[in-house]
Amino acid sequence: MGGTLSLPTIALVTAAATVAASWLGFALGLPWLLPILDALPAAAILAPVLKRGRRGAAIGLMVWWALCLALTSVTLTLTRHARAEEVILNGAAYRDEMFRWIATGVGRESAPASFIPQHLLHGAIFCALALATAGALSLLMGAVLMNYMSFYVGDLILRCSGSPSRPLAIALAWNPWSMVRVVSFIILGVVLAEPLFVRLTGRGPDPAGRRPWLIAAAAGLLLDIVLKTLLAPRWPALLSACLG
Repeated sequence: MGGTLSLPTIALVTAAATVAASWLGFALGLPWLLPILDALPAAAILAPVLKRGRRGAAIGLMVWWALCLALTSVTLTLTRHARAEEVILNGAAYRDEMFRWIATGVGRESAPASFIPQHLLHGAIFCALALATAGALSLLMGAVLMNYMSFYVGDLILRCSGSPSRPLAIALAWNPWSMVRVVSFIILGVVLAEPLFVRLTGRGPDPAGRRPWLIAAAAGLLLDIVLKTLLAPRWPALLSACLG
């Protein structure tokens, strides 16, 4: 697909395919199948775009895919909440953890000693999967993470239904540090997928250009920790106000 279509066309096809994949996953109702279906549109565009040597375009399209997936998962949570709770892996558990944090201000989300090791573990697993599978399994992991975070966001928005603070809840539901982390993971996933991809296909982006992207990703992960450390202790009070 990426070898013949223009980038705007690929973006439109990606959006449509991501929506269709999520709806199909909800219709089939198999929790293990949903992230596989959600990752397929990303996998279908990553390989051909990398084959064209377009690293920056591949990263941009993966960010676009993640945004489409998040919006679709939030929408499905809002419109088919019971089904979302059934089929989104770790959705209910993550939602419950986040709402306990909002209610009490206590939890891993605002405890650097707890969340930094978790971030490092997730990052290490994600990077290893990208290197070992040319990005295939890191996309699958990304779909799992995006889906359960989006389920929490949709649930939060639902609980603010009818509240005058609902627009504020929508603005705050996606924590800014989480968005920085998602983009950083995407950069790492694309760049670290390249070595095996090039060995398998004989084509890909110029290796000399990887360093600036890796530095940007590392800086993003550091910014994620700094923002979370500074802002997370204040976030529960803001969200509690939205929830009334």
